[in-house]
Amino acid sequence: MSEKNMIHNHGEESACDLQVHVHLHAHADGTVHNHYHSHPGGGLPHEHGPHRGHSHDFLDDTAFGGHAHGGPIDDAAGRAGVGEGEAAFETHKVEGGQAPLHRHCVPASGHVVLEAQDLAYSYGRADGKVFEGLSLQAHAGSVLAVLGNNGAGKSTLLHLLAGLRKPSAGSVRVGECDLGSLGRKEIAKHIAFVAQQQRVPHLGVYDQVLLGRKPHMGWSLTEYDRMVVSRTIAQLDLEPFSHRYIDELSGGERQKVHIARALAQEPEVLLLDEPTSALDPKNQMEVLRVVRAVTQEESIAAIMVIHDINLALRFCDCFLLIRNGKVVAQGDRSVVTGESLTATYDMPFKVIEAEGIPLALPLA
Repeated sequence: MSEKNMIHNHGEESACDLQVHVHLHAHADGTVHNHYHSHPGGGLPHEHGPHRGHSHDFLDDTAFGGHAHGGPIDDAAGRAGVGEGEAAFETHKVEGGQAPLHRHCVPASGHVVLEAQDLAYSYGRADGKVFEGLSLQAHAGSVLAVLGNNGAGKSTLLHLLAGLRKPSAGSVRVGECDLGSLGRKEIAKHIAFVAQQQRVPHLGVYDQVLLGRKPHMGWSLTEYDRMVVSRTIAQLDLEPFSHRYIDELSGGERQKVHIARALAQEPEVLLLDEPTSALDPKNQMEVLRVVRAVTQEESIAAIMVIHDINLALRFCDCFLLIRNGKVVAQGDRSVVTGESLTATYDMPFKVIEAEGIPLALPLA
């Protein structure tokens, strides 16, 4: 198991503080192992009720190996059955026909980490709202793709989820905490944001990743801070570049450094605004493989604005399609159809499959 999960924090704690703690977990066959996880309020006395699923880290990987269980689903009426490694989905239509037919993506690997309810936003006195009534959930271990036309409000949505802007209506919660009640430093302990436009300083790779520890640091750097930075650099295969300057790296290498800095925050949620823009196909694939792998390994929730529909279909498991601030479709890969893409981008699309990989083809 990772060193991160072996660290226990002590001292005063609020309901919004993250604590890693252990439970004894028994299987039907009689085998028993320790289950480590973290969530807000984990250091306070609490009980665990029914949940959608969980993943495990083990003291002895050779004895048990990593695996995930699909857990019981509350309000199961109308939902598909959940098995090992599967996801649960609920299909329904909102009363009054206000929202399109959609499916809630609930990966069995994770609980809800971030939730937005009925968000609305407008720029100052500008006529009309960028969007309103927008809701979404992000689950641990999943990657949610936000797809939409230019000007649809995708980047603005990420800014609201990151706490960089305040919604004119609605709320965003991370864990048990309302984002509006948290300061910037506290938000940065929960949420990491990789912006579309990044300044490229003349700074060493190690020092840039180390900046990700700033929300957690006190008066001095600790050994734990150094351990997190070293682990993150190794996780993203950046060791060969750790003593080089960022402005000496290629676009793909720089993007991995930006993601590494975000991951050094040890966030629950990773937000990425067009992480593959200006990258060649090889680097696009490499960066998204890293995002996908880290999301699953660290059980974090990733939300990504991306223009390349086919990359999204390949690396994401949940989707939000919006056009001019309105939700066109929301759910798992099955909601990404020729019809929903046509409605989103105002041009004809067809979705086919090639060697088991879904492909979106523009027909215009």
